Amino acid sequence: MKKGNKKLKWISNGFIGLLVILVMATVFSNLQARKNPNKIPTLMGYSPMSVLTGSMRPMLEPGDMIITKNVAAEEIEVGDVITYRVDSYTLVTHRVIAIIEENGRINFQTQGDANNTIDQSLVTPEALVGSLVFRIPKGGYLVNFTRSPIGFLVCIIIPVLLLIGPEVKKILFEVGKEKKA
Repeated sequence: MKKGNKKLKWISNGFIGLLVILVMATVFSNLQARKNPNKIPTLMGYSPMSVLTGSMRPMLEPGDMIITKNVAAEEIEVGDVITYRVDSYTLVTHRVIAIIEENGRINFQTQGDANNTIDQSLVTPEALVGSLVFRIPKGGYLVNFTRSPIGFLVCIIIPVLLLIGPEVKKILFEVGKEKKA
């Protein structure tokens, strides 16, 4: 085997491995979301989410993917960016600008970086979803696509074809050799 072919094989195997991991994570996330729609899907304590508004510009743009990590309320500090529940269906990701202790309970005052005013309600520890770990610019578009029925199929079919395609090619090649013989 030529040196260039070996490199190409390593690259293609790495790409296929990455696709398999992405498919498994997508399937796991989708199954979790369908099983319990009120709970945010997590993988080892990390949750991928899409940014929908510009309230955290310029740090976070609409369409970005953010990864949050489950953390205890006591670990949050002023300046951290947290995601929290406003109601059953609405999540907000804003910066903690103050930690307020009332009756022995920790609450967080938050504000979007692009907003002129602080958020009206304090965030309770029960509403806390997680703390921002990192963002992937425009990655939210990919997450939203994989959660759609077409995206789910594409994320399954393409990797499967990439995995079985070379084997089908070998089989067809062998069948062709036998017919010639």
